[in-house]
Amino acid sequence: MTSAVELRSVVKQYGSAATRMTALSGVDLSIRPGTFVSLIGPSGCGKSTLLRIVAGLEEPDSGDVGVHGVSPSEACAAKLLGLVPQTPALLPWLDVRANVVLPSRLNRAAARRRRRILEEREDVAPVDVDLLLAKAGLGDAAHKLPAQLSGGMQQRAAIVRAFALRPDVLLMDEPFSALDEFTRESLQDQLLDLWDDLDTTVLFVTHSIAEAVRLSDTVVVMAPRPGRIVDVIDIDLPRPRNARLFEEGRFHAYEDLIRERLHRAWHMTDAA
Repeated sequence: MTSAVELRSVVKQYGSAATRMTALSGVDLSIRPGTFVSLIGPSGCGKSTLLRIVAGLEEPDSGDVGVHGVSPSEACAAKLLGLVPQTPALLPWLDVRANVVLPSRLNRAAARRRRRILEEREDVAPVDVDLLLAKAGLGDAAHKLPAQLSGGMQQRAAIVRAFALRPDVLLMDEPFSALDEFTRESLQDQLLDLWDDLDTTVLFVTHSIAEAVRLSDTVVVMAPRPGRIVDVIDIDLPRPRNARLFEEGRFHAYEDLIRERLHRAWHMTDAA
């Protein structure tokens, strides 16, 4: 089976000569289709840089990056990739529904490219946007402008917009970091429901250990200076994962394990 995302010996540097900083050093990562993978690590470890490289927003200095066997730019052209940034980036003059459907109306040739890459015989069926909005708790807000929504509702709209494209790989860069804990947990529930329905591969950047454990099939631990992967931990917890999971000992055991690996990563950095 072709990996949904594949990185081999990826290196990314910024600056030159004495000011050169290595954001990523020799990164290898393979992500199976349909899985939920989180990147976690301290600031400066290259999580967002890695995500941007997979998204085709930056080029590595060396190494190989593939999305279903093609380059990120080819994957973008075929609408195989969706991106949810830290801020919703909704167009303020369009209502929620119009923001959600706009990307699907652009680049009509993408469907042909997608079929060729994934060797599909038929177009991917479009999602029911109104049903998707309702599942995300936005049914009554579909015709409101972004300025009329709370921060949490705007982020829901950004997530629905990404899923409405039916991307094969969804990239999420700390989408809940600016939200309060209650709203964050509510959006985690809705994200998991949408992911389960649409069978998308997710690569998710987070600073929250609890969030990584709750959402993920696999947690990738990174360390800085230089940015690198130091551990890959599979999360063997049953799905669906509702709020009761927070009360279970095995959930907290995974939290403790990841926290210990993060501390170890810091010590590795200090030693360097």
